[in-house]
Amino acid sequence: MPGITTFISVGATLITLVLASSSGCSKALPSNLTPGGTTQVLTISSKSVIGKTTQREYRVHLPSTFSAKNNAAAPLIIALHGQLQPARSMEAITGLSTPAFNKNAIVVYPEGLNQQWLSDPSAPPSSVLDDRIFITEILNSVSSTLCIDESRIYAAGLSNGGGLTGLLACDPVLNKRFAAYAGVAAAMYPDSTLTEPLFVAGCNPQLSGRKLPIMELHGLNDSVIAYGGNNSPSPNSLPLPTWINAWVSRNGCSSTQPSVLTLEGGDVTESRWSCGGAKDVVVHRQIKDFGHGWPSTSAQGEPFETLRLGPTTWNASSLVVDWFNKWTLKV
Repeated sequence: MPGITTFISVGATLITLVLASSSGCSKALPSNLTPGGTTQVLTISSKSVIGKTTQREYRVHLPSTFSAKNNAAAPLIIALHGQLQPARSMEAITGLSTPAFNKNAIVVYPEGLNQQWLSDPSAPPSSVLDDRIFITEILNSVSSTLCIDESRIYAAGLSNGGGLTGLLACDPVLNKRFAAYAGVAAAMYPDSTLTEPLFVAGCNPQLSGRKLPIMELHGLNDSVIAYGGNNSPSPNSLPLPTWINAWVSRNGCSSTQPSVLTLEGGDVTESRWSCGGAKDVVVHRQIKDFGHGWPSTSAQGEPFETLRLGPTTWNASSLVVDWFNKWTLKV
């Protein structure tokens, strides 16, 4: 679905939005899906393993605000887990299925084959397994079954899932279906580390003047995906400033200096770029004394606590969802 990303003011001015309802609106809900009910695992016949049809899974949660008649278009968040982390764990540590962080959006948690995604150095190349095809299949299936506002589809990912989120933004077809992207401890790699160019020479979003909102949150003490890219013993990753500056340039923000804020009691340095009159098109948080993981105030258990060096005083899920709510696709 082609579209242009636009900013929604959340100030005093009331803006009326025309929802882009999907073909699934007013169809009977699948019998196992209930608004506010238990997250369900669905299976899809996927062509993402090249030359084969493979049964792949994803988890779906409907918020309690979702229409039982399936006739009111709701936002959709695709939440992508990290490497060696199942989708149910992504749901648990983010809390995106709870109304405390997400009152209105359907959340889909795709399951990576062997708990990893395209874009990691150890993953098969896209000629063997292309997870962008899987995400496309999920979007098509969910939109034809549930009442989705296709102008408010978002992707968020952790670690290797943050890398796949970046690939979705780089893809000139898929990025016309998403309103905004957020990566947390995202794992992107230089072309020299991978078997194919994905994040540098292979990133060709073809924005043609439209804005593609990007958020990235990263711990300065990340020992898995180092902020500066010098990982030991893992393969080197793309330095975060390199990735962020590339999106600042792609979005046409290079002529403006970011606003830089010290937040969360001094634990966070947040840079925000405004482009062409739209505020916060690119947002980046450097998190002091934080490791590799999803920032939250609650304990997440092992190995997540050790990797992230403990909880934070703020919740990434609140930040990400609030920022997503600023953005919509003009369709």
